[in-house]
Amino acid sequence: MRWLFACVVSCVLVVGCGSTGGDDTVDPGSTLVITPASAQLEIVNGAPATQAFTVALVDPAGASEDVTARVAWSISDPAFGSFGGATFTAGGARAGKGMVHATLDTIVGDAQVEITIRGVRVAADVPANAPDLFAQAVDDPAAAPAIVYPADQVIVPANLGDLEAHWTDGHGHDLFELSLKGDHVDQRVYVRGGATAWAAFTAGEWETAARSTDELAIGVRGLTASNPGRVGTAPGHRVSHAHEDLMGGLYYWAATSAGGGPYGIFRYDFGAVGQAAEPFYTSTEAGRCVACHALSRDGTRMAITYDGGDGPAAVVDVATRAPTASAARWNFAAYTPDGAHLITSSAGTLTVRDGATAAALGTVPTGGYATHPDVAPDGAALVYVTASAPGADWHFTGGAITTISFDAATGAWGTPRPLVADGGNNYYPSYSPDGQWILFNRSSEDAYDDASAELWVVKADGSVPPRKLDLANVAGGLTNSWARWAPFRNSWGPAGTTEDLYWITFSSKRAFGVRLPGGQPQLWMAAFFPGRVAMGGDPTGPAFRLPFQDIASNNHIAQWTETVVPIGKLAPRR
Repeated sequence: MRWLFACVVSCVLVVGCGSTGGDDTVDPGSTLVITPASAQLEIVNGAPATQAFTVALVDPAGASEDVTARVAWSISDPAFGSFGGATFTAGGARAGKGMVHATLDTIVGDAQVEITIRGVRVAADVPANAPDLFAQAVDDPAAAPAIVYPADQVIVPANLGDLEAHWTDGHGHDLFELSLKGDHVDQRVYVRGGATAWAAFTAGEWETAARSTDELAIGVRGLTASNPGRVGTAPGHRVSHAHEDLMGGLYYWAATSAGGGPYGIFRYDFGAVGQAAEPFYTSTEAGRCVACHALSRDGTRMAITYDGGDGPAAVVDVATRAPTASAARWNFAAYTPDGAHLITSSAGTLTVRDGATAAALGTVPTGGYATHPDVAPDGAALVYVTASAPGADWHFTGGAITTISFDAATGAWGTPRPLVADGGNNYYPSYSPDGQWILFNRSSEDAYDDASAELWVVKADGSVPPRKLDLANVAGGLTNSWARWAPFRNSWGPAGTTEDLYWITFSSKRAFGVRLPGGQPQLWMAAFFPGRVAMGGDPTGPAFRLPFQDIASNNHIAQWTETVVPIGKLAPRR
């Protein structure tokens, strides 16, 4: 929708500001000269900055005529600002270098605008002169704080929303400056703190910075308000973002909620930046525990299991939150790409069901005790786990990642093929959006809430052996579990070196900076670069916590869908 808005605004700027001359005749050999040819604008704390331009039409003989009132004005990116007559106003949505265009008939003249955005935000409990204290202090390398979140060189979506920074300080500082800097961007926040502290950039501050430059630097400086002569500066952390916004919706299970509120399935729409996660199908709506769930690709249906393992199950219409009347039971489920069918697991059997009614239509010839199904994006294959020592669908050892082909024309299943069968316990497989990779868990335990769970990836055709995702995992013993892929491909990197990027999400009990000590599962995300696997490097980036979730909840089972269907509004099926 934002893209559509940008297109409309661009069209308005081209045709709606000025006249192209009407009946005037313009020698096609003439040129348009804009003055000034280059303008520098600075936006401070959101106050718009303006620049008036004039335009001269210079004919081939060198004669000049002022045509400022006759040209149509436009800007290379409407996010930079807009024109009112011949005056350009930079509104603060984006900084950087842009091109101004003046058009008269078929002749176009150009000029450059360079916009810098500076922001200063002082917390209510901080002295109003805090920026001056930091500007006047002398740097003391021996008194540097240390940034502990986010990790250096982290890669995040441009539309992440708010971005937190956490730090520690062992020098008695009680006043801190948090900064986010890049080409043409300088955002600073002043807060109180002690030995541990954190602060967040607002969704607007982060978005402006991300729209303005590919790479940013997070900085922290600390001083003592009562003796502010010296300041300690932490080594900065670099943060960059994908070129495209992350779209789609994430539905996850919040096992507990702060203040004794509802628990169950919550959801977040990445197209609605800055909003908190929405309770979707919780103990309030269902009147009981709702746990395992899977979404159709178009977001119109959700398969759910009630009351824990081997509990009753149903298909929920997302628009109405109305479940089907079903006597079925299953533990894990996956939809086919068109949403017409559902593959479910129960007692080691994979059952094919009607995607809307949950009626059983047949079983998959898995050749063993099978669980944890996922369907390839083209619908031509299924991946699942074959358990050698099963106790239940969610409790086993010796799990092997297995694939089986499917012929949609004949309805015939192929022969099961072991993909990762190394004697370890491998489980929770998931196809990448392009069908080329399978993400999975490996642990030395029983596949249920395993502290030793780690993230691995393997090529779906077996041509690349399994590889542990070290940067995303960070370390062992963190319960890095239930990894899934966001549904769309993105890209990252400077011009000429752009790489394909996919996002993966997972739950982890790692520490969240200084706010959570570890041991409580939260949802984390990391970038995955498929092109780096063949080069032998780690294909992931450092992970970051998704900011929309309740920090007091235990959050698991993040499942993706391409579209978030509004409650109460029916969405057409594809």
